[in-house]
Amino acid sequence: MGALHPVVLELRCPAEDDPVILELLRVVTATTGASWAELEVRADETDKVCRFGIGRVHGQEFSLPIVVGGGYEATLRVGGSGPLPEPLAGLLGLSLTRVLECNRLREQTALLRGALDATSSSVLLFDSRGDIVFANPPADRLLSLQTEEELLAETNGTPRQPLFTLLCSLVDKVADAEGASASWKGTLNLDDSRVMVCEVMRVRNADDKAPAAVLAILQEVGAGSEARVDAFAASHGFSPREHEVVHLLVQGLTTLAIADTMSISTHTVRDHIKHLYRKTGTRSRSELLGLIAGATQQPAAKRGNA
Repeated sequence: MGALHPVVLELRCPAEDDPVILELLRVVTATTGASWAELEVRADETDKVCRFGIGRVHGQEFSLPIVVGGGYEATLRVGGSGPLPEPLAGLLGLSLTRVLECNRLREQTALLRGALDATSSSVLLFDSRGDIVFANPPADRLLSLQTEEELLAETNGTPRQPLFTLLCSLVDKVADAEGASASWKGTLNLDDSRVMVCEVMRVRNADDKAPAAVLAILQEVGAGSEARVDAFAASHGFSPREHEVVHLLVQGLTTLAIADTMSISTHTVRDHIKHLYRKTGTRSRSELLGLIAGATQQPAAKRGNA
């Protein structure tokens, strides 16, 4: 078996009704006085030819090869006009190159975003100014918890501080670092007793011209099992709905997300959470999650004997 060569995405043409390419052809007909125009595009890696056209093909035609970068070849044909001017081919080639590059990057972005959305890790991408430009669903839930109830964290003996504040300080540190120190990896201890492995690294644009961005990846370690949550719920006499709410809380869902998942109002969710606080003797979501994280499996036996 031959060596495998990784391919991010094979070269493909845009849809045949791509509005940008059709607009380029309208510019060609308006510039040359042609009654119709057709563009053939072929990716070097395939035999498939994509055709884009406006107007009905008829009469004498003139063709012109178009130099396109990125592994594509193209030919422009027009009818109802004289020979095509050479400068038009250069301008069309530059425009078409940009259109095909954007199309490929759009497809790559969609695939990569789908992959990041599917992972259980929290993934955040910060731009050169420290602003978040991407957060996958687990990261979005983590940030939502920060706004609902201040979630504190610490690492390596640093004082407890809001999780997002701590994360931003790590991002700034990596963004300003040089060479091998342009990354950080460690554990974050959250005040709800969760521990998260965190890796922060600087990433650069492929051509190394754009400012560096910073990628942060967080993964919870030793998350509570369903059996532990079930045992905890049984030992505290949770109702079936309270049991469901506490499972969703452990997964990191916000009040609004829990309401959507259970098809109930946020007011009802808050009532359930208040009942959970009362039954467990806790006063906040952080205390409740910390209590669950520290629970043992012993209550499960009690439930089995009930």
